[in-house]
Amino acid sequence: MAVGEGQWAWSLDLNVSMYNCTCGFLISDDSSNHPSFSHRGNDEQPLIVYLGSSNHQPFILPFFPVQHNIESARYLLTNEDLVLKVPLILPAGIANDSFVYLEVCSVGMIFCLDEMVSFEDFIVVQEGRELSLLFERENFNLSDGFWKFSITVNDAILHPSNLEYFVILIDQNIPTVSLSCDRNEINSSLSNGGLLPELISIEEFSPISFSAIVTDGYSGGDNILTWTLLLPDGSRRALLPIEFVSENLISVKPDMAGTWSVELLVRDTAGWLVHSSIDFEVYNLVPVIQLELDSFVITEGSTVTLVEGETWELNSSKSSDTANDDSDLLYTWYVNGNTFLTGRSTLESSDFTEPGTYELRLVVEDNDGAKSEVSFEVLISEAISTENSNVNTMFVSVSILVLILFITGFLVRTSRRQMNQTTVPKWTGKDSTPKFTENEEHEL
Repeated sequence: MAVGEGQWAWSLDLNVSMYNCTCGFLISDDSSNHPSFSHRGNDEQPLIVYLGSSNHQPFILPFFPVQHNIESARYLLTNEDLVLKVPLILPAGIANDSFVYLEVCSVGMIFCLDEMVSFEDFIVVQEGRELSLLFERENFNLSDGFWKFSITVNDAILHPSNLEYFVILIDQNIPTVSLSCDRNEINSSLSNGGLLPELISIEEFSPISFSAIVTDGYSGGDNILTWTLLLPDGSRRALLPIEFVSENLISVKPDMAGTWSVELLVRDTAGWLVHSSIDFEVYNLVPVIQLELDSFVITEGSTVTLVEGETWELNSSKSSDTANDDSDLLYTWYVNGNTFLTGRSTLESSDFTEPGTYELRLVVEDNDGAKSEVSFEVLISEAISTENSNVNTMFVSVSILVLILFITGFLVRTSRRQMNQTTVPKWTGKDSTPKFTENEEHEL
């Protein structure tokens, strides 16, 4: 009959007069496919009954409801002695004296790694029909690791029990933790929680990776690693999901100048805690100024000559810094030693209303207070009026024309004078030969 949600009460009459046994009584919803005693579920615990008058022997119930699961089916021996209660049922009418036999083997995940051997480093403690085993850590000659034990119990008249198993995890030593950094190949045992002697230095917002190697002295352990970042301002934060490469490897991009610390807390399978850390220094880069005037780069001490009325722009928007500071740069312009403009990366021609000589200084500052600056001189000359320009041009043109005419006249006059001069031959001679001489007349 139903007595509650999912609960039923059974009343059964069974004729067991023909049985003489140590029997397990189990109710199953399928009599043709009921589970064995060694593979039952948590809600299917057998009822051990002694029927008849013979074949009665001790019976050891399973130590754990789930078999072949080291995580849930194990005892732990660390820094204290272990007392293990044996779930034993003894037949009525037999003395309470019991004899316990143990065998042991090193176990991996499920199976023994070698043959089982006899084990005697334990003490039997029996109070009435309660049986316990005492394992003293000082006299326990097994190394750290998982060990699988088999147990049988004989009663006072040497009736043997069934065979059962349990697992003990021995872990009496804290794990060894080794931290390393990709910027400096440092491998040092940090089991005492000390800091690395060398300080690593990186630029702000540069990636840096840390890895951890945890050695516990045996295989099959489950170590829990907890990473924490200690920031220069004293605050702590857990790592972001994107900063985890794996459980043992992290990669961060520190966005603040100062001394950082990566802290690692390791908890091993037995509960031992080990704290380790690495300090590293993050230094801030100063902004890099790039100041241009119509694609002409202005450097320290430059002189820029401009004309009043022209349109121009001094542009420093291409100045740069690290990725986390680049968008927060502060621009401050100084003219003749006085603050002229703040918060704008450009100066325009409209910012200067009068010609003259100006001493300019540009200071670019990031959010960490690092500054860069460039000083230069701007000379703005007066513009020449259009009327004066036309008069001057006309004067020059007329002067050139007059000069050309004068030179041309002179050359022509000189040429004509030379053409007007003639040469008359003179007669000169001896005897009858006439000779001509210049400007002389001769009669024949």
